[in-house]
Amino acid sequence: MSDGARAIPETVRISSEGETLQADLYGALPSRRAAILVHGQQWDASGWGEVASRCVALGVPALALNLRGYDGSTGKTNRWSSGSSRDEFLAGEPWSPVADLRAAKALLRDRGAREIALVGASMGGHAILASSFEADVESIVSVSAPVTAVPDALSRRISGRKLFVCADRDSLGAAPHVLHCFDVVSAPKTLLMFGGSEHSRGMFAAPYGPEAVDAIVDFVVRGI
Repeated sequence: MSDGARAIPETVRISSEGETLQADLYGALPSRRAAILVHGQQWDASGWGEVASRCVALGVPALALNLRGYDGSTGKTNRWSSGSSRDEFLAGEPWSPVADLRAAKALLRDRGAREIALVGASMGGHAILASSFEADVESIVSVSAPVTAVPDALSRRISGRKLFVCADRDSLGAAPHVLHCFDVVSAPKTLLMFGGSEHSRGMFAAPYGPEAVDAIVDFVVRGI
């Protein structure tokens, strides 16, 4: 597959607490490792096409998940502006994206994935961090997240190999929270801070975007 080519995904539907999620599965299972890609508040799974295709080209299938209420998924995902999702995450309480990720992980395992990597940006970054509390993932990549402060006790529960990616002048103020979370989480861990103010998917279109995408893909497929 050339750098500019994109894999053609399979549309899959996943049941999560009575809701039906729609996701794009790139690549074929079974496989040793598969990735789940989780979007931010202002976009959906279609925004992961380049990252997913590049993972597939290097042997790792990728499931780009639409959380509830996004692009074909039923239900509603709590919005950060309401405060409820953030408060639930900080309290360690159940939050619908964590349930959605649990269902997505089960689908991949049922299809033969032996290891799972989670990649999320902004709201999706919070989702994958909280999902990793279940200690059932090989690695996590958090882009522009956490956006808000996370208690150290919760940061210590983040599991797997860890990559945090953020712009040093992140437009939503995520940078100091990312730095603090990175300091607290256990090893192995890697931090990539880029000079800029871009947030979430905006990082991929920045001048440093190709370097950021390369780092994310390399981290996900490492060891394959």
